[in-house]
Amino acid sequence: MKNLSWAAALLLLALTAFRFVVSQPAVTPGYDDVPSYEMFASKSLLAVSAYYPVPNNHVLSNSISWVFYHLNPGFWFTMRLPVVLAATVATMLLFVGLLWARASFRVAWLSTLLFSLAQLSLYHVAVGRGYWLLTLLMVVTFFGTVALANGTRQSRAAWTGLAISGVLGLYTVPTFALVLGSAFSWLGMVCLRRRDWPAFAWLAVLGTMVAAGSLLLYTPLLFVSGPAIFFGNGFVAPHPFGLFWRGLPAYLWETEGFLAGQAKVGGLLVLGVLSMIILLWRQAAQWPAALRLPWQRLVPAALWFMGFPYVMMAAQRVFAPGRAVLYKAFFFFLLLALVVDWLLQAAPKAWQRWLRPALGLVAVLWLGYEVSSLWRDNQRPRRRNEALYQAFQWLDQHPKVLTLMPESTHSLFVRMYLHSERPGQRWPIDHIPQPGISYTYVLAFPDLHGWFQPRFTFPPVFRNELVEIYQLNPAVADSASSTGKFPSYWHLVE
Repeated sequence: MKNLSWAAALLLLALTAFRFVVSQPAVTPGYDDVPSYEMFASKSLLAVSAYYPVPNNHVLSNSISWVFYHLNPGFWFTMRLPVVLAATVATMLLFVGLLWARASFRVAWLSTLLFSLAQLSLYHVAVGRGYWLLTLLMVVTFFGTVALANGTRQSRAAWTGLAISGVLGLYTVPTFALVLGSAFSWLGMVCLRRRDWPAFAWLAVLGTMVAAGSLLLYTPLLFVSGPAIFFGNGFVAPHPFGLFWRGLPAYLWETEGFLAGQAKVGGLLVLGVLSMIILLWRQAAQWPAALRLPWQRLVPAALWFMGFPYVMMAAQRVFAPGRAVLYKAFFFFLLLALVVDWLLQAAPKAWQRWLRPALGLVAVLWLGYEVSSLWRDNQRPRRRNEALYQAFQWLDQHPKVLTLMPESTHSLFVRMYLHSERPGQRWPIDHIPQPGISYTYVLAFPDLHGWFQPRFTFPPVFRNELVEIYQLNPAVADSASSTGKFPSYWHLVE
């Protein structure tokens, strides 16, 4: 057992080191966490808790990043480090929770490792957007649910964990409602089957407390930004009835396949594992206790947590993005690990010689595909980040004068680099030209891309695939802006 503990510790250490490498912006460039850094983490706590211009502000995650920003404003330290730490804690809790649920060491480390190395998990362990924080809180919710459903001496701790993870989960990403819907519906069915009316009543009270607690935390946001942007944005708006049901099969196939590691053919693996689970479940009652108990404790709940979110989506007629259900991949890999564990224990001895190497080869090929896919998908964002950083470097080598950046991409990235690498420096940057203001530099996309397509009669002083920088001489700038109207070069394309 001591050797197994050392193996688990070394595996966690290696996984954490790999995550630190992947989280470097040069390895896994981000786009969504740049607005999170620039619009929220680097601003006041009021902006984090109350400003919701688009469904981008995952409040609890950005609040944590706000704290890290005031310790060190570096982009990696502010946005990436908190996610790696959350993922490390979540991984530890997943492993310990599975062992607590009587899963074997092999099931615990295999399911945890596969989930951690899936492409979607690797990407979001790097990009600071709160989805691993959501996964961490899901772990608390799931194992609290399993404990209450199977009976536990620590029922007060389980109920408390369910309440706290519920409130904080909703405050992280509102789609945590999918996790809570799965947990409360599962516990509700357990209470009804047992006719445990006091527990059922307490479950209803707890659900009310979780809803009230999350709304209380969201009060500044609802008051300042208004409920419409929160409850009426495109992510929660229902699709037309016919359109939703026609698109549901493809959505199910691609989402479950993507969570398993490959959007197009991963669904075949999911179907294969589910088929094996159904076939083996009929025999589980005859197995030895060590093999039977984890199946009885984990399989029904895992299947419910995998499937019930789709019932909630169907009721609302929405398609949640894959990142919002990242946590569901854990349940698939748990089922896969249980099937693999059964194979290794039940297979004839003659098969053991080739079964273990064959499974190991499949795992290596799958991992190679996941890492290579992540690397391949990041090539274009990496080139984009390099081009934007080159523009920042050019500007940084010149005086910090009045600069016009109408395109939000240019503005966000340049400001992010400024706050991250030149903390405390002031740089007058405008998004829209102000009357009477003479700008020295104007940024635009090249080749007439974007909504801002300036009309200059001279070439830019800097140009790459994403940025053109024009330098205006004072005479032209003053004459263009002195009239109080937009300058003559100002031209927008809707």
